[in-house]
Amino acid sequence: MRASAVPSHGRPADGAPSGSPSAREAARAGTGAGRRLLVVSHPAVVSVNQEVYRELARRAWEVTLVVPNRWRHEYSHALVSPQALEGMEGALRPTPILLPGRPQRHLYLTSPRARCARSRPDVAFIEAEPYGLSATQWGHAFARLDIPFGVQCYENIDRPLPAPVRWLRTRVLRDAAFVAARSESAARLARAWGARGEVGLAPPPVPTWESVPAHPQRPFTVGYAGRLVESKGLMDLLAAVRTLQAPVELLLIGNGELSAQLDGQPIPGSSVRVLDGLSHAEMASGYAQLDVLVLPSHTTPTWKEQFGRVIIEALWCGVPVIGSDSGEIPWLIELTGGGLIFPEGDRAMLANRLTELREAPALRAQLAARGRAAVERLFTVSAATDPLEGMLLRAAARRTGERR
Repeated sequence: MRASAVPSHGRPADGAPSGSPSAREAARAGTGAGRRLLVVSHPAVVSVNQEVYRELARRAWEVTLVVPNRWRHEYSHALVSPQALEGMEGALRPTPILLPGRPQRHLYLTSPRARCARSRPDVAFIEAEPYGLSATQWGHAFARLDIPFGVQCYENIDRPLPAPVRWLRTRVLRDAAFVAARSESAARLARAWGARGEVGLAPPPVPTWESVPAHPQRPFTVGYAGRLVESKGLMDLLAAVRTLQAPVELLLIGNGELSAQLDGQPIPGSSVRVLDGLSHAEMASGYAQLDVLVLPSHTTPTWKEQFGRVIIEALWCGVPVIGSDSGEIPWLIELTGGGLIFPEGDRAMLANRLTELREAPALRAQLAARGRAAVERLFTVSAATDPLEGMLLRAAARRTGERR
């Protein structure tokens, strides 16, 4: 599959990925020096998700980063408190919220207008879906204050949302100067839902973890990372692993409603292990225990895989991947060349894919090397920052009437 840029303002795509050299040159044609940026981000409560904003600060942006003062995420039951990355201590603004851990329903217990009065942003970015309540809360304030802002969009399925939610989404997209689409499908839907500003492809970055040595004597180890819920296809993974010859290991990193049911399930020569409680910064040690990562997601009437961030994380750590053809998984695997695809729900084909990689260490190494090279080219912090910075600069320039 050819990687392509998402058209902006109706212009045809030029065929270059957002992280390619041509896109980077375009993004850097302007400068963020002296620009004030206000970011509202619940993902950035996890410090590794502050990397893009630290990169913007290094590029001379004056960043204010509003985050929840507590959150829950899929890898641990414990509440997460925000910790600033080195260099972001002065930018981080932990703020009380309602409903921690609810990405679309949480609200900030603060006055956006007062926050803007203190930071006086030239442009803003809400790292939330356009139908989320926090996007409505902050987007309304930015629009009233004539501050150009953008939102993100992972959503890649046109779900039958309640009419009030659709109305809120339309209003946010109408007012937004830009949409940072995390996939090509998300970009198309953002336009269909009423986005009037620029819509650009801006995938998330991979954390730049240091490599962790793998244990050379372990059995063939299949892994998964993320929420342990039905829609992730984990029962398919369990069934496929049970058809493999002993010894084999199955390591599930994360937590969720299936955790107790899956932990300790028998597999050939071993039992399923659930690893809960890893911080995001510790995830590299989890990936280092795997020979292959599997993302066997199912499509449901209201959800399909929106990006598959664990795919680029595993590839960064030198682990090849196998993914179902749900949502953006095949797009991402084909874009990186780092793995194999199987029809979602096809347990026999998944078992065949696992056997293929188990019996071909050279193929595993080839996929891992190809995938790592693609991630370095397209999804490093610098590469992921470029398209977002370009949209921020253009939004700020349109406000002040500057010409680029």
